[in-house]
Amino acid sequence: MSRATQESLLSRAEATPLLLGKKGSSLDLVVEALYFQLKGAEPIAEADVDAINATELALGIPILTGLMARGFPLVGTSLDYFPFRGLRIAEGRGLAMMGECVLGAGAARGLAIGPGDALLTSPSTLFDLAGVYPLKLHVVGVLEPTYGPDDEAVFVDVKTAWVAEALGHGHQDLKDAGPDLVLKRNKGTVTANAKLLQYNEITESNVDSFHFHGDASGYPVTAAIVVPHDEKSGILLRGRFVDAPTRQLVRLAEVVDSLNKQIFRFERILEIVVWTVGLA
Repeated sequence: MSRATQESLLSRAEATPLLLGKKGSSLDLVVEALYFQLKGAEPIAEADVDAINATELALGIPILTGLMARGFPLVGTSLDYFPFRGLRIAEGRGLAMMGECVLGAGAARGLAIGPGDALLTSPSTLFDLAGVYPLKLHVVGVLEPTYGPDDEAVFVDVKTAWVAEALGHGHQDLKDAGPDLVLKRNKGTVTANAKLLQYNEITESNVDSFHFHGDASGYPVTAAIVVPHDEKSGILLRGRFVDAPTRQLVRLAEVVDSLNKQIFRFERILEIVVWTVGLA
């Protein structure tokens, strides 16, 4: 069991060349971004992913974790993630617009839902004083089994994950709203009161009303999978982050190999205990 765990961890890490994240514990970063298990890693910004793509040395794939959907991790990413992982649709179709989700095989089996059904996101805390309402997601596809962490995830577009975190929202049009909804109008800016209807579901009829305040490039992502175009590009990128004060570019195989050595050390101790008890 110990060796099987080591092989499983290492195979996924070796299939992921580099991971960009906030400087800190590289193990916590890898576990959260690669296995969707931990929560609370300090995020980087969408601008960091754009900067990786702008170098033309690698492809940056954003990963945003931290939310749940009925007990399964909600993972915000881009469409590039699916061909990178070799994920194929077994039923339905892939993501096409905000508000849609694709289920891993294990999540679909555990929730007993499929294309055409709906799924609500879970609030990050039991008592959410900020008033962040669950977002109703439309299930459009189910992935083929991979027998890995992707099977237990619910995948959405990054923008959908931002809406679920209340960083973006949609509401009824205020252009012709009456005085019962509008507090004041000032130079094209309309301030609404608490009666304003905010949507908790993204549909074709209201998707254009969803928007984000401020610069979206500063919005958070947990990490970015970095896929260099070739070995030289990977070396050049790693050199750029050697002395970076707030970012780290991690080689996942090295981090997981270090974890495996700790597991192997525990395995040796367990073997000594078992042989000693067996001899006694």
